[in-house]
Amino acid sequence: MNNSPKFLSQVLLLFVVLSLMGCTNHYPVQVNGDSLSFYYCDADAKEIYFASSADHFYCHPATKGPEDVWQVTVPLREEFTYFYIVDGEVTLPDCPNTVLDDFGTKNCLYVSTM
Repeated sequence: MNNSPKFLSQVLLLFVVLSLMGCTNHYPVQVNGDSLSFYYCDADAKEIYFASSADHFYCHPATKGPEDVWQVTVPLREEFTYFYIVDGEVTLPDCPNTVLDDFGTKNCLYVSTM
């Protein structure tokens, strides 16, 4: 874990912003060196998983934090599609970019240059 003052201040700032937002439809992504942290807000969820094309849709468990904000951190990739599984249901956040998958459903698209 990175304990540098700059990293800790960035994490603190992110949690302050998320706390002020409350549970809204804004789902930030934060780059932390060679990893990405995704945030999802859901007060009622019992479990949330993050799945992406970067690792053949392996389900990464998210951790619930303050203000009902769930977080998952995955290795940094330049581009991939992703979605969440919230209490067993495939769920898309309010992401800025989506693409159709091979089954005709939408997935969020993460592109590092966007």
